[in-house]
Amino acid sequence: MEEQQVITSTEPRQVTDAMILQYNQMIESFLRNSIAKNWNESDTSKNNDEIGLGNSGWTMSDMRQYLATEVFIALRNYKTEYKTKESTFVFGHLNKRVGSLMKKLTKKSKGYGVWSSNLEEILGEVDSE
Repeated sequence: MEEQQVITSTEPRQVTDAMILQYNQMIESFLRNSIAKNWNESDTSKNNDEIGLGNSGWTMSDMRQYLATEVFIALRNYKTEYKTKESTFVFGHLNKRVGSLMKKLTKKSKGYGVWSSNLEEILGEVDSE
């Protein structure tokens, strides 16, 4: 009996700038719905990109670049044999990645929300009289 070998391509998919630009509306949607609602100083207009987002060390420009990078990774990992549409795959990937990023950036121990809290309570110098 002859052995049959299945040859699968392990090369990553080629991604172009035009493919990433198709997902700009999805990126802006994630910026508006997931990121802007967590920081008062956030602004989704492209003119005010360089305003820092609290103590996170990130700006809206950094977030935009991060989401574009994640779109690139999702497009590169997408295989046409999948039963889901490409846009659904990209949305699921962004949803998971943005969720994990927001969990990391909005932890109290990392400084999120610290400036709005009472300074003495944070430092543990509250008199217990």
